[in-house]
Amino acid sequence: MNTLLELSQDLKSDTIAFRKDGSVDLNGTARTLLENLLNTVMDEQARELGVPRNGYRCRSLDTAIGKITLKIPKLRSGSYFPDDIVTRWPRTDTALASAVCEMWVAGISTRKVEKALQTLGVEQLSKSRVSRLAESLDFEVEQLRKENLSYTIWPYLWLDATTIHCRDQGRGKQTVLVTAVALNKEGMRRIVGIEGVDVESYISWRSFLLSLRKRGLLGLELVVSDSHQGLVRAIKEVFNGCSWQRCIAHFERNVLDTCTRKKNGQAALAAIKAAFKQTNPALVRAGYQRAIELVSEVDKKSADLLEEAEPDVLTYLDFPLEHHRWIRTNNVQERMNEEIKRRTKVVTIFPSIESTIRLVGAVCCDQNDAWLTGRGIIDKATLQEDYEHTAMPEPQIGERVEAMQLIQEAFDKKRKAA
Repeated sequence: MNTLLELSQDLKSDTIAFRKDGSVDLNGTARTLLENLLNTVMDEQARELGVPRNGYRCRSLDTAIGKITLKIPKLRSGSYFPDDIVTRWPRTDTALASAVCEMWVAGISTRKVEKALQTLGVEQLSKSRVSRLAESLDFEVEQLRKENLSYTIWPYLWLDATTIHCRDQGRGKQTVLVTAVALNKEGMRRIVGIEGVDVESYISWRSFLLSLRKRGLLGLELVVSDSHQGLVRAIKEVFNGCSWQRCIAHFERNVLDTCTRKKNGQAALAAIKAAFKQTNPALVRAGYQRAIELVSEVDKKSADLLEEAEPDVLTYLDFPLEHHRWIRTNNVQERMNEEIKRRTKVVTIFPSIESTIRLVGAVCCDQNDAWLTGRGIIDKATLQEDYEHTAMPEPQIGERVEAMQLIQEAFDKKRKAA
């Protein structure tokens, strides 16, 4: 790689900043030089990776001489982040401070808000400070929400929703926050969409999914979500021909809620879990049938639910064995959702939907950065069309007997313990 001196010689000479009175603005000039130099270094580093480029993602950085804009190269495959140039910073803390500050400025401060401010190290507030806190975050969150997704293929998509309290025109209300995580052909996760809606419904989900498709979310093979009727209908309409997997974690909770007696619910859940523990698709299907038989003996309503849901909770079995762990639940979003809940607890009720989106968007931006530099959850080789996936042999009689016995034992153990 060229030395920094050699790179600096390539920079344009028209970087001197002047004030209105004609004098040289040393700070402005220094900012421009620093910005150009760092962007040139990043370009060179990315070029040496030998991977086709896909534009830039802009990030603002506060320095001793003022704010500069970094243009970080995006790659068509793999990832690049200039850790040797700039350390990552938590947007989430800034978003949280911004939300709390906005509450204070809006005149709805409480003892709890003041305590939160002290925890964040924020003592003096003003509208201009709140504006500065929010400005850079809003730009990055908006980039995430409007990013062109057509640069790659996205085989898998996970959808979820959570409820957050916020104010709208001075009145408290519940806002439903819908999120989308997609997996690209490199095996890497990315949060591709967040939106706040009044009600989780077919109309709101359809609008959200249409926006993803319009932004270039292509190549979908499977969508994973809970069984909300409006959501399922929207998935089938917007992504026609794509398979749908009912999240088995949500499904297990549905079974518990359906059972009339708690001990029967625990026993039913144990039988289902034992069936899902099998890795051979044939044994999973056989085990699920055995679970239906056992549950029907104690709770017909729950048995009917199991039978009705069978095609949807077992959809994942039609996909590569190497992917089963990840595509049968919404757990890929679990850590992100936990972080959102942890952060939103500090702000009991958000002052506006904008501040809600700002905080959640900041969490999502930070999560995307973490995923970008981490390992993919699915080996990218297994996502290629020519990959020969692992085929499970037909189970032997002894294997079937053993699997059914484990399911029976799990069911009986919970019934006796209750």
